[in-house]
Amino acid sequence: MQIILRLAAAISAFGILSTAISAQDYEKRIMEDSGFAASIYHPYMAPEGAVTTPAPKGFKPFYISHYGRHGSRHQADKNISRGYDIMKAAEAADILTPKGKELMADFEILNEDHDGQLGHLSLRGAREHREIAARMYARYPGVFRDKARRKVFCQSSIFPRCIMSMTNFTTSLKECRPSLDFEFVTGERYMDILCHDFYRSKEIFRSDDMMYDSLVRALINPERILKSLFIDDPVRVGKVITDTTKFIKGLYTGSAICECLDYLGLNLFDKYFTKEEIVAMFVAYNDRIYGNYGNSAEFGPRVLWSARFLLEDFIDRAEAAIADGSGMAADLRFGHDTGVMPLGLLIGVEELGGVVPRNRAHLTFNTTVLMPMGSNIQWIFYRNKKGEVLVKFLYNEKETRLTGIPSFDGPYYRWSDIKPYFESLCRDKSAPAI
Repeated sequence: MQIILRLAAAISAFGILSTAISAQDYEKRIMEDSGFAASIYHPYMAPEGAVTTPAPKGFKPFYISHYGRHGSRHQADKNISRGYDIMKAAEAADILTPKGKELMADFEILNEDHDGQLGHLSLRGAREHREIAARMYARYPGVFRDKARRKVFCQSSIFPRCIMSMTNFTTSLKECRPSLDFEFVTGERYMDILCHDFYRSKEIFRSDDMMYDSLVRALINPERILKSLFIDDPVRVGKVITDTTKFIKGLYTGSAICECLDYLGLNLFDKYFTKEEIVAMFVAYNDRIYGNYGNSAEFGPRVLWSARFLLEDFIDRAEAAIADGSGMAADLRFGHDTGVMPLGLLIGVEELGGVVPRNRAHLTFNTTVLMPMGSNIQWIFYRNKKGEVLVKFLYNEKETRLTGIPSFDGPYYRWSDIKPYFESLCRDKSAPAI
């Protein structure tokens, strides 16, 4: 209950009133499983009981267009090594409690595992993409068994974790259908398509980091955590832990990555945080990520603009695949959360919701569910003997609807209806001001 009161106070301090402050679903799930607080660091969760709505009579799948975030990975920055260095300095200063010595040992394990592996795909991430590909094949075998359609075009971000995700995904497809013919590309040209602009959006990230820092300060009292790890000597501890908020944030992200590295057998969340503290850190980080990549009241237009280049690629490649004589079975793209979330928001994926202020995002948008490692969008194209084309959209392998756009039949949309709408979304390439 204390976390709910602190959340209410924090939101009020930011000038937001809400009737939704109650025991939210995210809190219940974190109480049951602390790993659920990992946000975008959570491993991919295979859909359970995913429904496949039968296509309208006479329509059969013939082509798939896909975008997948890389799978589970190591931390991409030096947070782990910085945390380990801090704990080593604390050991040298003789300020660690027995619990603090345990944390130093855990960070040593994490640091050793990250050596030479910053940002790289983990073994779990490789499994995730092999399994997503196998499920795609099992669900739509006719797409890949068509002897006239053996080509699969694969484009990847330049980051090795994406290239390795592509490698595992396509290897799995090749095992299912050896006759498939793959073409692989990567490079800066494809970065402009797969995650346009985002690695240059410093203004957005800087603002969201300031909000994140403020939320952590408002929601977390670091005293309990610090007392558990360091001796009761504020002067000596203060010389090592110069920024308590930064230390707590580092401990959170170090804890959040553990399930991606499941072979290490570490659970730092339950070991060093209380459940209430874990919930609070999830709220703060979730809202930061929504500000980065979501349809926030503050930065949404800029985020959605960045996906227009990716949407245009989906349209152009779909048109080429639909054309007579095309041998294309699938177009596969491998990138980042910076591509999946903005694209889903731009086309109106129902689960992603509408516009909300950043610091209220946790009330309606759950990054663990919607943007885990390996998250993906799939467009499944169907055609009948008359040549009419339908398309169905999957988000994280589950059928979804698009908001504000009438479907033809259930989750199926006429390509002739939806293509002009998508083209209208791409027409203006000028970037909105931040």
